[in-house]
Amino acid sequence: MFEKWAEKLRERTREQEEIAFKSFDETTAAPKAVPVEEPKAIKSTQDGKDSNIELKVVHPESFSEVSDIADYLLDGCTVILNLELFDPASTLRMLDFLNGVTYSTGGDIKQVAQGTYIITPHNVDVTGENA
Repeated sequence: MFEKWAEKLRERTREQEEIAFKSFDETTAAPKAVPVEEPKAIKSTQDGKDSNIELKVVHPESFSEVSDIADYLLDGCTVILNLELFDPASTLRMLDFLNGVTYSTGGDIKQVAQGTYIITPHNVDVTGENA
């Protein structure tokens, strides 16, 4: 009886030894450079005038990229934000930060798909079935 229990304990110990934990410094290290997609212009009409809306599509790999995204928003760009690669805690942290930036500029943030959000400046409205 004790031999089976001891073997199970040894198996658990082996499984736990196989798990490699990263140090805090490794997880907060500078991310690899990711090429940024060029903005796409969308034609829209406001009050009968044609205007261009700058659209940024971003796939951040770490929270450190949030300041670049905030700069896009402060410049009046619409941002499509894909957070599918983020864990739930990091997603919430980034959305909280960007929600503050969006609120301060009078913009709006909406979830358009699982892990994908559209953040618009005050002069852009997003409409749709779930908008």
